[in-house]
Amino acid sequence: MITKKVKRTFKNENAITLIALVITIIVLLILAGVSISMLTGDNGILTQAKEAKEKTEEAKRKEEQQLQSLLNKITSEVPSEEGYNVNKNVNSPKVTTGMIPVKYNGTDWVVCSKDDLEWYSYDDTKKWANVMLSDGTYKEGKAQEGQIVKESELGSMYVWIPRYAYRIAGEKNIEVNFLKGNTNKDKNNKEYTINESADTKTTAIVHPAFSLGGGQLSGIWVAKFEASGTNKNGQAVGNGSSTSSAQQYAPDETTIAKSLPNKISWRYTTIGESQKRSMDIAGAQKEKYGLEYANSHLIRNSEWGAVAYLCYSQYGNVPKINGAGSLVPNRHWYDMYTGQGPKGTNDEGWYNRTDETHNYNTENGILASTTGNITGIYDMNGGSWERVAGYLDNGNGNLNNYGKSADGSIKYFENGKLNSNYESLWDKYEVSEEEKTNKISLGDGTTLTQGELWDWNKREEKHQEARRRITESTYNNMSKHKGIGVNEVSTAFSFYAPYALATETNKNPWGWFKTVQEALKGTQNYVGAWDNDFVLIGHSASPFVLRGGICVNDSGAGVLNLGLTNGYADSYFGFRSVLVV
Repeated sequence: MITKKVKRTFKNENAITLIALVITIIVLLILAGVSISMLTGDNGILTQAKEAKEKTEEAKRKEEQQLQSLLNKITSEVPSEEGYNVNKNVNSPKVTTGMIPVKYNGTDWVVCSKDDLEWYSYDDTKKWANVMLSDGTYKEGKAQEGQIVKESELGSMYVWIPRYAYRIAGEKNIEVNFLKGNTNKDKNNKEYTINESADTKTTAIVHPAFSLGGGQLSGIWVAKFEASGTNKNGQAVGNGSSTSSAQQYAPDETTIAKSLPNKISWRYTTIGESQKRSMDIAGAQKEKYGLEYANSHLIRNSEWGAVAYLCYSQYGNVPKINGAGSLVPNRHWYDMYTGQGPKGTNDEGWYNRTDETHNYNTENGILASTTGNITGIYDMNGGSWERVAGYLDNGNGNLNNYGKSADGSIKYFENGKLNSNYESLWDKYEVSEEEKTNKISLGDGTTLTQGELWDWNKREEKHQEARRRITESTYNNMSKHKGIGVNEVSTAFSFYAPYALATETNKNPWGWFKTVQEALKGTQNYVGAWDNDFVLIGHSASPFVLRGGICVNDSGAGVLNLGLTNGYADSYFGFRSVLVV
């Protein structure tokens, strides 16, 4: 009896236990469902955490922007002599993470300290400071002082341009005074104006290139060579195809802009993509260069002018043409090589590169340097035409078409205007009101749009006069901006116009003229500046600034050359970048 009762009791208890277990499991499942919902739902913990992270990151970005704005304000309002080398009477180069100071020992580049007395000397020796970035064999912090760096091991090279004031002392003669820190004072504490309306033939002014985003700079780092790059297959990007004006080898996710000698220059890129690639150096791809605490951008027109003016001073050298290129069999266009000197006696034609006597470190090659020695900047005369960050504020559609990255993700220009986020990185030049409103008067009560005015069939005197007038207005507006090499190095302008003297090979001829009568007759005559360089302001559809000239121009290229382009990708146009620490 006792045994049966125990069994019956156990059976009942067991049944109760199973029910409790089932209930427990159901409760746990419900709780799990609630927990998952709390974690992953629209208002779940994970969703809220993600949103909080995004808000935090956005707040951080805004904070960083505010901090940068504050730093710019501080820099502009509180002048400082910090960084000035009293022994060398020039601002010491500002270096940051990723930069490796290097000097040349006569045969090789050698890693040195920023305190090395032989690193630079901006005096009559014209020894400008050079650094390489950490995108080569050696990384900053691991490169040993005294380490010899072979050409194949070099990282991208940049050259220091210290803050200075200048005066046009005469033809092909610019008087330069280096300044202390970000102040306007020289070694004798003489203070210079920053007023661009001053007559620079009688008054020395601080070069405008050393102002950026409201701040004042002690100097800038300029790429030593035109940009080059290779894709993941090791092919040089931006060179011409065999059949058309299109790049043969396209860049990919591995391609970064380099500044190296004896490389095929990177062409076939729009001006907007050139800006993006330049900004990536200290931005989206900075880890590949090792850079921190720096700004990078496409060289501005004013920054190009700062280097060009230094060439004509007691501290520089007017470079000879980079005339090197090679016509590869079955290719549409010439490859153009960075860091090359003028053509040699063994060259065929204008720029057929047949030997190594052009290289930047040879007796012939250094002639193309801005110092006349290996420490200077190359490719500013010849090589390829170089795009610079400067534009005409005329609202032309090509500002939108080509003033953006290749993938359209970054738009520097929208609706014919520069995006306010990028104002500090582009030099703006005003145009006449009639060009800006796109209603150009012909003087007889009628008007033409920009596009209509540049129709080849419109070649009457009234059309030529309208072209001359709007060109004059642009020239005068650009002349208000000092240090870029417009009216300071020339006394007049030429305008671009069609003329009636068609030939079998040139059925719709265009040319450059000084007067309307020359345009009517087809007598080409462009105004030359120093060393026969030129300032050529073309039509409205070409709102972006070009500098330097191309190697096929031979004697027509020059460090002071200034032209305009529509900004499209082409075999003629390369670029270079600037770093600001």
